[in-house]
Amino acid sequence: MSIIQTPPARPDIMQDLAQQALESVRSGIEPVLKIIENSPAGAVPGFKYTTGGYRACDAYLPHDWSTFQWVGFLTGRLWLVADHFDDDRIRAAARKLAEVVADSLSKEPPRFSAAGSDLFYASCLGARLTGDTGLTDAALEATRQYSRNFDERLGVFFQVLGVNRAVIDTGLNLLPFYWSAASDPELADIARRHNTNLLDYGIVRDDGSAYQAIEFDLETGQPARRYSMQGYSDSTTWSRGQSWAMHNYVNVYEATGERRFFEVARKVCRWYVDHLPADSVPFYDFADPQAPAVPRDSCSATIAANALLRLARLDEESTGWAGTAADAITRELFTNYLSPGGVLLHSSWGRLPAEKAGAGFSRFPLEDVMPYGNYWVVEAAYRYLHADWSPLQLAPTTPLHVNAETAPSARTAAS
Repeated sequence: MSIIQTPPARPDIMQDLAQQALESVRSGIEPVLKIIENSPAGAVPGFKYTTGGYRACDAYLPHDWSTFQWVGFLTGRLWLVADHFDDDRIRAAARKLAEVVADSLSKEPPRFSAAGSDLFYASCLGARLTGDTGLTDAALEATRQYSRNFDERLGVFFQVLGVNRAVIDTGLNLLPFYWSAASDPELADIARRHNTNLLDYGIVRDDGSAYQAIEFDLETGQPARRYSMQGYSDSTTWSRGQSWAMHNYVNVYEATGERRFFEVARKVCRWYVDHLPADSVPFYDFADPQAPAVPRDSCSATIAANALLRLARLDEESTGWAGTAADAITRELFTNYLSPGGVLLHSSWGRLPAEKAGAGFSRFPLEDVMPYGNYWVVEAAYRYLHADWSPLQLAPTTPLHVNAETAPSARTAAS
């Protein structure tokens, strides 16, 4: 049995809105293109939390939360816009950043785990879109370096080296391992093991909602508590954490075809859809009793929409409800949350703890701009406008053969 996908039919209105969204993004890219083009070798733009724009930075700084520049999400945005419009100027800017990221991370593993998103969306995606062997080799070496961050004893990636917690957010940083599977299958197995172990440790509740974090007792190697760092309480569901769970388990199902991951992916996606408000954009937490007088999180919504679009293609039994929910979410975002310059507005960091709030970007309960959301709104538009999703594919490039323990036939990217 092989994974075969065929794209579901999409209403013309969604394609029209997606095209308008990408045109807005393209018009808003001009200032950051000038920063990239006028910067010396090794310099990168850094994300500005207050506006969603960028500032010039002298060097790439992937090792600490407080200085992290979110280069990967910007570069992924540039790659997809360049590919859609066949724009060589945007493509050249993306390549410049992709080479900085790959060169830096091929020398040493990042100490801050979010650099995994830099590696995939800048360098791995760029290598796939351009076929550049030098970039491919550097990205593969960087992925091998990054694998050193895996904790063999617990079988998980910690959020930051030296801490004792694993978070659902880490799923977004495992993408390079899936990308490198054809060249080094052991790397892909790291992501599979991480996701298997997080499930065994109880990151997903029985009803399909997800905790944000698991803290470990490092003496016993067992979970000490399951909790939320950014949601309303440990017993409620932080909306972006739930969208990370959707993203993560759709990813690992697409990459492996394993039934357990398929069932979890469908379960966490269904929970999210069943708990959305009428306008399809969640509050920062699904159970803060002060809603609606609390922030929305459009970032969570656009991550979730992409996961739902993919699930709708991978599993024909989910096509109806998942595709319908993705359309509703994305239409609301394209219509009411995207600025004329293509910045996704009205996200929230949630109730950040003091050590993260100290980095200078926590303004809870204000609605902010997210580096994640700015990327994923572009990916959603790209998926509506392109039947061929192979640039973003996580399954092996050759047909993935599955055994009796795998999920029912799921559907692969049409080319």
